[in-house]
Amino acid sequence: MKYIVTLVCVLLLTGCATTAAPNFFNGHYYMAGDSSCVRVRSLSYRRVMCMDKKGVETGYRDAMTYEELQMYQMHVQNQQIQMQQLNQQLQQTGEAWQRVGQQIQQVPQYTAPQVTPITPPGGYQTRCIQNGIYVNCRSNY
Repeated sequence: MKYIVTLVCVLLLTGCATTAAPNFFNGHYYMAGDSSCVRVRSLSYRRVMCMDKKGVETGYRDAMTYEELQMYQMHVQNQQIQMQQLNQQLQQTGEAWQRVGQQIQQVPQYTAPQVTPITPPGGYQTRCIQNGIYVNCRSNY
């Protein structure tokens, strides 16, 4: 169960690894860190030029406002809350499956009832009649 939770978290976090996030540079926060803005250089007081991993300029970005930074932080907090809720749901599901497994183990093993064989009244008998060299036998089963 812990393996599944860890796997889900790792998958979600690696999906975010190449997305932009606020980065502090020259006294301001800029959305950078994605594939088109691996590095930045200052253009003006509140503007940077983005470059990809090869150093090719991909465009400029302005510094984030206080409100934009707050919105980003709220978004991250909401994602964390959603991850916690997902984690709780996964734990609850795992516990439910454990209970089901324990209940299955507690079911008694089925044993077939003992059956007594059906015998005719008086039991099994074979009667033979001899007449000279001839013998005639009859069984009642």
